[in-house]
Amino acid sequence: MRRAHLHRAIIAAVASAMLGAAAPAAEPRLGAHGLILPGTFAGELSAPSGPGILHRLDLWPDQVFQLRRVPSGGGTQQDSLGRWFVDPDRRALFLEGTGEPPLAFMIQGDGALRLLDQAGRPIERAPPPTLARRDGFAPFAPRLSLRGMFLDVADSARFTECVSGRSWPVAMEGDFLALQRAYLATRPAPREGALPEALLATVEATVVERPRMEGAGTQPTLLVERFVALSPGEACARPPATASLRNTFWRIVTLAGEAIPPEEGRREPYLLISAAEPRFAATVGCNQMLGGVETAGDGLRFRPGPMTLMACPPPLDSRERRVASLLGEVARYRLDGTTLALLAADGRTLATFEAAYLR
Repeated sequence: MRRAHLHRAIIAAVASAMLGAAAPAAEPRLGAHGLILPGTFAGELSAPSGPGILHRLDLWPDQVFQLRRVPSGGGTQQDSLGRWFVDPDRRALFLEGTGEPPLAFMIQGDGALRLLDQAGRPIERAPPPTLARRDGFAPFAPRLSLRGMFLDVADSARFTECVSGRSWPVAMEGDFLALQRAYLATRPAPREGALPEALLATVEATVVERPRMEGAGTQPTLLVERFVALSPGEACARPPATASLRNTFWRIVTLAGEAIPPEEGRREPYLLISAAEPRFAATVGCNQMLGGVETAGDGLRFRPGPMTLMACPPPLDSRERRVASLLGEVARYRLDGTTLALLAADGRTLATFEAAYLR
């Protein structure tokens, strides 16, 4: 029993090093982008000619999506998996994943998604091609070709998909044995005391629910239907996300050293500095603050303007007053990768942020 726990601990450590992530718990939350996620969006998107295509889109808050497309007159379904990102100035959601060209949607005020053309413009068609948010969230089981890092240690195997970063345990059924044999024959022998090496694999697979190795219930698990190939010496290549001061949803982390978590049922706290105009918008989850902004080098000045006037319950009321006060003190900023700090003239850190929904 102790040895089995050790094997599972080893594979968990390696999977973490591979940057794989399991699907987050399905707790709906209103993001800065205006969507309640996780969520399922569905509808028929008509084509200029020929039958429409039924779309079912599942979005997770960690920027992973899966999309199923089926011709409305019947035909072969096409599943894809990947990552989504948001262009705040255009209120646009972009999907980049396996299989199909990238898709773009305008995020509407009612939480629906309206299809954009290749130039990023709304498609003028009656009715507008739109995906509506469904009640509840029940993601479908995708079936598709995947490339990812495969790791097999003792009685545990794991697959981390390249584009989305999603990671699953692998069921020891289907064509798993062919994948395992090829992996064990190809993988370099681990040095004593070293962790085993993961290899890039291509498979045709589906994601199914299987019992957890420990504890009750089930978990999403990769079922390999056909092993295609291993690519020794190659690895998933996903460049790190980078953020700019403007046109980024900056999720508020701290105000004057106090952590600012999102409140249940409220929009997540954020700051957005537009790239299209010298203005900003911010909220702690209640009213929206608007105003002008000026930048010069690392200098930064906010000019608070109008704001909505809803009555905010505590602690949002005091946080809102604090944001308004702190913005008036900002003299410069420090941007480090995907983190932002707003600084006073004397160098004090007034607030910190993390970039959200980046490509």
